[in-house]
Amino acid sequence: MFIEMKKKYIKYGKLSGKIFLENLSEAECSALSAVLGRSLLPGDFSISVSQLQAALNETKYCGVELEALVEKYFNEKILSNSQKRDERTELNKRFWDAVLHEAGSRFGKDAKGILWLNEMREQRKYGYQRIIREREKSRDGIKEVLMEVCNALAYLQQREGDRKENVRLAVLGAEITKNPHYFDRQNAAGRLLISALSFTYKIEEPKAQEGVLALYYMAGIAPDDISSYTTCYGIHFYEGDSEHEAYQYFIRKGEKYVLTLSNLSRLARADSSRKTVFIIENQMVFSQVCEEMRGEEYSIVCTSGQLRTASLFLIDLLLKSGCKLYYCGDIDPEGIEIADRVIARGSGQIFPWRMTREDYYRSISKDILAEKRLKRLGKIGNVQLRELAKLLKAEKKAGYQEQLIDLMVEDIKAVK
Repeated sequence: MFIEMKKKYIKYGKLSGKIFLENLSEAECSALSAVLGRSLLPGDFSISVSQLQAALNETKYCGVELEALVEKYFNEKILSNSQKRDERTELNKRFWDAVLHEAGSRFGKDAKGILWLNEMREQRKYGYQRIIREREKSRDGIKEVLMEVCNALAYLQQREGDRKENVRLAVLGAEITKNPHYFDRQNAAGRLLISALSFTYKIEEPKAQEGVLALYYMAGIAPDDISSYTTCYGIHFYEGDSEHEAYQYFIRKGEKYVLTLSNLSRLARADSSRKTVFIIENQMVFSQVCEEMRGEEYSIVCTSGQLRTASLFLIDLLLKSGCKLYYCGDIDPEGIEIADRVIARGSGQIFPWRMTREDYYRSISKDILAEKRLKRLGKIGNVQLRELAKLLKAEKKAGYQEQLIDLMVEDIKAVK
């Protein structure tokens, strides 16, 4: 009976309604009879809370409230669900008030860290849920992590004006906390730094490695920068006003060459002698096309499937030089999605290449596309690619670049 009363109080915040007890034994009937002043038979039994309180008032315990009796029985303060929510809300408010007060006194009310903390608190995003989880482990611990992330934002902001090169993630950790691994991604501080930078640069918080690398570079952080690379043929690179001799040599020899994000970050400019660059997603197709071009100076880039940060970095350099870019990917949901992202980056300088209705039917395969993959085509922005997406949804088959190599070679050689 006390267990049932406790459940009622937790659920409703008060004792009311009826209590139902099943399969009362003779001993239980005897015990209840002594309280209620009437005989009971074994079996199911129900009584209203008001009847139980009235019966209690007819005994020597008159004036004892059932709520107080239940708390004494369980020897604990019993809180209703709504009271628990109110308590959590109050604790949450105190936590954020303390965090914002300390951050404001340390970094100033207009600091990037303060803006991030306020946005996180108000909108419950940019790391909010992670903080709630970490707070359960250690309230003081997560508060200190937040201060160090704000410290990192302030440090990066100070470097913005005269930034000559990016600061390595390990160096950032050592500078701020004396621990080079403090902002590693597997740590709470590392994940919250990504959340804070996402807010600062007004982008969706990245989940994949490449998105994180791109965010780091926006902020002036150099993480592991050799795992992100892109492959080129016929692209000229410059250090200051002088052409880089290493890549110039590759061009003279008619060879393709690989650049890491680290290589690219040290270059001032990228250009094409014909101001036209062809971007190919597929590595095998790129290699075959380069073999066909051997000895002729055309500009070709391979992104190797999903866009790495190095490829995006190179595309931005080429756009700054005024080059026109033509992108060709597989005609499948992922290929169209990537093409759309690349073209959107170009502000009228990047165009779909060999991704028309005719090209689709030339390259169509027997591979049936799953509905789950086709759903990726719902948010394509480019008009031409949107039409291609409709066709793909109707046919439910993928088209592959390998069938278009001869036409791609013709297109490249037609550029004057």
